[in-house]
Amino acid sequence: MRRSAKIVGVVLAAVAVAWVLMAVFRGTPRDVAPHWKADGDGMPRVIAHQGGNQERPGQTNLAFAHAHEIGVDVFELDVVLTADNRLAVIHDHTVDRATDGTGRVADMSYAEIRALDAGYGLEDEHGQPIRDPERNPFIGAGAYVPSLRELFETYPQMPMLIEIKDDNERGAIAADVLWALIDEFGRHDLVVVASFNRSPLEHFRSLSGGRVTMSGSMGEVVRFYAPHVLGLNALNNATPFSVFNLPVSFDVGPVTVDLTSRRLRRDIGRRGMALHYWTINSDEQMIRLIDLGVDGIITDRPSRLQELIAERRRR
Repeated sequence: MRRSAKIVGVVLAAVAVAWVLMAVFRGTPRDVAPHWKADGDGMPRVIAHQGGNQERPGQTNLAFAHAHEIGVDVFELDVVLTADNRLAVIHDHTVDRATDGTGRVADMSYAEIRALDAGYGLEDEHGQPIRDPERNPFIGAGAYVPSLRELFETYPQMPMLIEIKDDNERGAIAADVLWALIDEFGRHDLVVVASFNRSPLEHFRSLSGGRVTMSGSMGEVVRFYAPHVLGLNALNNATPFSVFNLPVSFDVGPVTVDLTSRRLRRDIGRRGMALHYWTINSDEQMIRLIDLGVDGIITDRPSRLQELIAERRRR
């Protein structure tokens, strides 16, 4: 009995030591480009969600031109693969919600999508498209769905957070096309590639060989969060991404998990990773995140976020 108790004690002590070591060891901090991190005075990067779709029709030539004109730090955008293997900058897998057309992006050529009026993508404060011409001055004003190639050509120095919307086989093709464009335009340091789906991200990582900054899929973020909660930091040292794009909270059944907690922000910051929150449209949430010192805020109202940051700087 004494010998068994001694063995159990040694095992428990070893487990405790291993736990402490794993909690302490965070690995080498990531080398993330400065345009993904807060600027020199600690203010967050203004990331225009879909180009700012409460100010202009989202993910259109008009939205990105406006966002560039007002001086946002980053474009956030989605890409969907067309029938002719082009990457259309559009959120949905159909054109129905944001244009005057109907049909699946996968069944249409880019030329067909480009010909549609995308002025219907202006959204109200509830995230609903404004399809009433009396309330939406951009219907019939020349808005269209750009291709990713066009954005790369038009805004060569603009950092872009690009989300692959396709999955499975089409997701792999989308990743192929995206990598080819990034490599052609030499934009390796000017993009973050994201997706809610794991398979296109894994395929893109294999293509890029670590030359492009990555965000995590939903599953990868969960796999980071679980060891973080348990204090097992070393288990996250091989995390295959460097930028977090998170909502402020996440519901797990009846429990709401706060993803802005000081401990999570500190763990991410110590690793040299970047932390962005989406989609932040209320003044209250913007001010709170500015004061927390997060790296970036993804918003449909980039002009308002710029105003609030300017106010904070004047204090």
